[in-house]
Amino acid sequence: MTPKARSSRLEVPETVPGREEKEGVAFPVPKAPRRRATRSAHPGVVLMKPDSRNPTWRARCEDPDKGTRVKVRLDPLGAGRNEQTRRAWAIAKAKEIARRRDALALGAPRATGTALGHAVESYFKAHPRLRPRTVEAYRVATGRLLAFAQARRVASTDDLTAEQLTAFRGTLEALGKRAVVQGATRGARQEGAELRSAQSVNRDLRATKTVLTYLRRLGLLPKLTGDGVADSLRSLSVSHDAPDFLRPAQIGALLRAAVAHDGVTFKATREEHAAGPDAPKGTRRYDPIAPFVAVALLTGMRYGEVATLNWSEVDLAAGEIQLTSRTKTKRARTVTLEVSPALATLLAGLAPEDGRAGPVWKLTADQVKAAAKRLAKYGAPPGWSWQALRRTCGTYLTNAPGIFGAASAYRSARQLGHSVAIAERHYLGVVKVAKEATTLEAAMGCEAETAAIVVTLQTLR
Repeated sequence: MTPKARSSRLEVPETVPGREEKEGVAFPVPKAPRRRATRSAHPGVVLMKPDSRNPTWRARCEDPDKGTRVKVRLDPLGAGRNEQTRRAWAIAKAKEIARRRDALALGAPRATGTALGHAVESYFKAHPRLRPRTVEAYRVATGRLLAFAQARRVASTDDLTAEQLTAFRGTLEALGKRAVVQGATRGARQEGAELRSAQSVNRDLRATKTVLTYLRRLGLLPKLTGDGVADSLRSLSVSHDAPDFLRPAQIGALLRAAVAHDGVTFKATREEHAAGPDAPKGTRRYDPIAPFVAVALLTGMRYGEVATLNWSEVDLAAGEIQLTSRTKTKRARTVTLEVSPALATLLAGLAPEDGRAGPVWKLTADQVKAAAKRLAKYGAPPGWSWQALRRTCGTYLTNAPGIFGAASAYRSARQLGHSVAIAERHYLGVVKVAKEATTLEAAMGCEAETAAIVVTLQTLR
């Protein structure tokens, strides 16, 4: 290679990008210094200035529980007063978010921020098919829970714990019976010194557990587990005495009281008084209740089943009542009329002449309730109830060998709509019934009283 060629390769080009030539020597052009990024003292928390729509300072940050960005309003008289207080607030907020992220990473339950009252209300909105009486019982129980939570300053479902539920159970157990206040407004009641029964307390505990279990399954109770709810709201022990049913003398007294109640008349109505002293008198004072009582006693149906009975469910030709799934157990069942000829005759007397379907009773719930209270003035036994009539029917059906024979426990359970185990545990062997009694009214010793109700019904028609 020649010297000339070697020197030509070492020559620097006249123009080289990024270099400048000074006295024949090329030097690199210095770049502008890059601006150094400063780390925020409150990472993840961005302060937002007031504007026309939001006149106060706000901060944009992430909610670690929900994983979404939220905007938090600063107190204008506190954290948002000046730059120093805003900066201190933002630093504290960033540390709080970091601590919460660490806690969630270690398995802490996520907070929902749901108000306890709104969560309870969501249960009733999600269950529109509950029976009215069930809704009423659940409202009472959850109302007591909300009052307890308000007193303990528990506003969110995130703050409800097993320890607080245990304390709530204690308040339910310590509640006294509500008695009518004498001399106060009609219907006014207040808590008395006598404690409520264990059954009443357990009713509130069951309703509360049902609602809380639903909320827990939705993930709205992060500090509660299924075992925590069940253990904190465990039921009280209940003494199981012999079933409270009516004896033949009490049954007769009740039916006679119902007949006497239905026979009460006004001295004279306005129309009768205007018609003169010789005009016939005898307008009945009350709507008849005796047929309602007799049907409840002789069928053993629940009060709600009797009160809402429809003629479409009564088949007099087949001698049975075919209840649909509207029953408490949501199971359709058949109530036979062959065990009580008086019951079949009574329903035949109540049936509409045109055979149209419709409600059997024209009485409202308030009228039935008022009439049941009035029966005490006409000799009804103290302490009777619609549930007692159901237990009475089950007791005599189970123990009457002349009605169902050896299958009495099974057939009576089918008639009343409960399990055979309940019939054997509560009704079997409680009362002795003669073998000659082949009908239910004969087993109860109320043949004369039921016949009187049938006669009275015929006069009403």
